[in-house]
Amino acid sequence: MKSVKVILTTGLLVLSSVVTFAIPPAKRTGPAPALRSAEAFSDVKPGDKLALVCKQCDTVTVQTVGSKEEAMELCKEGAEITCESCKKDFKVVRHAGKGPRGKAGSHTETKIVNDKGEECMFVTKLPE
Repeated sequence: MKSVKVILTTGLLVLSSVVTFAIPPAKRTGPAPALRSAEAFSDVKPGDKLALVCKQCDTVTVQTVGSKEEAMELCKEGAEITCESCKKDFKVVRHAGKGPRGKAGSHTETKIVNDKGEECMFVTKLPE
């Protein structure tokens, strides 16, 4: 009886993993990872939808990108971004990201921080 349960459980796991990987990435739901680099922001095209997630007031603001310059403004060092819900102003900062084994890497990360320097907002691209 125990071996039947193990076989059924294994079969269910294999079947669910096959179905998960069979779905094309474009058809999977959910947002992409947070945009953390200038390269990620440069991949945003006019008409794409971005979600600005505010950790201060737990809200999400959806914004349609009008131009490439508008998207790049969200990762520009020193730019100010205002949350439409809580009306607080946040600042974009850039710093060296972590590389292998926690050492400073060669890439630069973009973060949106409050006046205390704590990350309080992030931007992610929504699926089409």
